[in-house]
Amino acid sequence: MKKTGKRQLRGEALERQIEAAIRELATEAKRAGKSFTYNASKVAEQVPTTRKTLRAHDDLVERVLADLDARRRMVDGNATVEHLREQNARLKEQIEERDKTILALRSHFANIFERLHTNSIEAAHLIRPIVEAESANAGHCILCGGEAPTSSRQGNVVPLRERK
Repeated sequence: MKKTGKRQLRGEALERQIEAAIRELATEAKRAGKSFTYNASKVAEQVPTTRKTLRAHDDLVERVLADLDARRRMVDGNATVEHLREQNARLKEQIEERDKTILALRSHFANIFERLHTNSIEAAHLIRPIVEAESANAGHCILCGGEAPTSSRQGNVVPLRERK
């Protein structure tokens, strides 16, 4: 094995290097628009040290991760479970947002119909002249068969209600 002449880091110098490597990886992830997940192999490469040494400094790693609000990369079955939990949480948030949007649209839809109703005229004003004209032509009421009604209006213009 070839010696490089460089001494292995120990103590505070090693801890400073570990913290700096973790923070640098977190910054790179943030710049890339990704969330940072601690990966011991990547940190070990950057320090340089071994994963075993990193495990010996686990309290430092945990403190830095807590400060960064980051998590560890999981390599066991829990990773899948954790991923599914995160995905479930994201889907629940999307459903809540969708439900808020639907509620807002329903309110808007009801408002549209309320305005249409408020600003419209009664259907009888539209239908009465037609029924009266058809009944007069038929000689009897086309609705009930009785005597033909006489028109109480002079024209087909229907007065609109005043807006408030």
